[in-house]
Amino acid sequence: MTLGGVAALVCAIAFALLMLALAAVTLKLARTLSITNRMLNDVRREAVPLLSKLQTTMDHVNEEMVHVDGVLKSLQQLAGRANAVTKAAERVLTSPLVRILSLGVGAQRALGAASSGEKGGRGGEKD
Repeated sequence: MTLGGVAALVCAIAFALLMLALAAVTLKLARTLSITNRMLNDVRREAVPLLSKLQTTMDHVNEEMVHVDGVLKSLQQLAGRANAVTKAAERVLTSPLVRILSLGVGAQRALGAASSGEKGGRGGEKD
């Protein structure tokens, strides 16, 4: 064996070892990808029914929101009507009440002025 033959043999052995290492890495990578693929399939199997249930729930929530929206609109209309009735009742009751109170105050002042005028008139006559 010559020196070139030994070098070729060393290169061939090194190349064979490199190929064995590459084959081992490739096998491990294949196992990892297989495990990942199984995990993704499991997630997909569980996620699809969950998404279906979520869609059903969201549809139900949307239907309930339509009902709640109708109730809120009705309450808003009732509040507006109650406000209008309150304002009308206030106008109806306040106006005559103010007039009656004004009349009472005016009468009280008139009586007070008349009684002070009588006292002043009598006092002038007595002197």
